[in-house]
Amino acid sequence: MNEHNYGIHLIKFKADQTPHGNYWIGKAHVQYNHGRTLRCFEVHGPAEKFDSKEAAEQHVLGLAKTLIDNFI
Repeated sequence: MNEHNYGIHLIKFKADQTPHGNYWIGKAHVQYNHGRTLRCFEVHGPAEKFDSKEAAEQHVLGLAKTLIDNFI
């Protein structure tokens, strides 16, 4: 699992291959401190399938950053 610091947030992300091995689907887990409480949320597989692991990881990382920017 890869990690990326984004401001005060820690994004852990990875891509898993589909059971038939044709595509990759990204997943991310975001952690941040809210006062004295550690908060987290998950970004589950995007609505797209990707031909490479790197493309799926970059997509889900971008999606996690967008969610952080818009909702936290």
